Amino acid sequence: MITMAEIKNFPQVFKRLGFRRHAFAVYKAIRKNSPLSATEVIQATGLHRPAVYRALEDLLGAKLISTKKIGKRTYYVPESARRISELFTKDLENVSALIKKREAADVETVDSSMRIFRGPKGIRAVFDDVIDHTGRGDTFYRYTSEKDLAAVNRYLSPDYRKRRDRKKLERLVISNPESGKQKRPRLERFIKFIPPEASLFDQNIIQIIYGSRLALIDLNKEQALVIENAPLADFQKVIFKQLYRKL
Repeated sequence: MITMAEIKNFPQVFKRLGFRRHAFAVYKAIRKNSPLSATEVIQATGLHRPAVYRALEDLLGAKLISTKKIGKRTYYVPESARRISELFTKDLENVSALIKKREAADVETVDSSMRIFRGPKGIRAVFDDVIDHTGRGDTFYRYTSEKDLAAVNRYLSPDYRKRRDRKKLERLVISNPESGKQKRPRLERFIKFIPPEASLFDQNIIQIIYGSRLALIDLNKEQALVIENAPLADFQKVIFKQLYRKL
C-alpha cells in the first residue's frame, strides 16, 4: 500500500513518464480527497480549468484514475498506485525495444553528443527518436525539401503515427509546395511553404528540431546526423519561428 507521504515524492516519477506539468498535482488531489468532480479538482489544486482538463485526460488515458457517476455528476477516483509501476515497466520495455532498434540500425557515435545514422533503418531510427525525445504535448519543428513524400513515408515505423498522436505532439512545418500539398490536413500539423519565386527548395533534405536535439536527414545519400545540444536546438527554434511567422 503506497501512502500519501510516499506519493509526495512522485513528481519526478511523473516527469520521467512523460506526463504534462500539472498531472501530478491533479493526481495527488484526487488520491487524497476522492471522489472529486472536475470543479472540485480545480478548487483543490488552484490550477486553471484548461490545465486541469488536460491533466485529467492524460491520467485517464494512463488509467491512473477513472470516472464514477454519482447522480448526474461525474467524479474522478484513483486507481491502484501499482499502475505507476506498470507504466514504468512498459516504459522500460519501450526503451529496450528502442535499443534493439538502434543496434539494428547502422549508427556511428562521433562523440557523446553527435551520432551518424546510415541507411533506411538509420533514418527510421531518427524519426523514432523525434517521437521518443519530444515531451508529451510539445511541438517539434521541421524543414522539409523532400522530392517524394511517399518515399519518405516508407522510412517511418509502422506505429510512428500512433505513437506521435498518443503523445499529442504538434509540429510546425516549412515545406516546398510540391511536397507539402501532398500532406493530408491535420489539426496538430501546421504547414507553410517556401514560395517558388523566393528560392529553389528541392534539395531532398529534412531538418527536424525537437527537444534538445537537431536532426539533419540527407535523403539522397540516406544518411542522418543527430546532435544533442540544447543551446543549438534553441537557437535553431528561434530561427525557425521567425521564418515561419514571415511566410
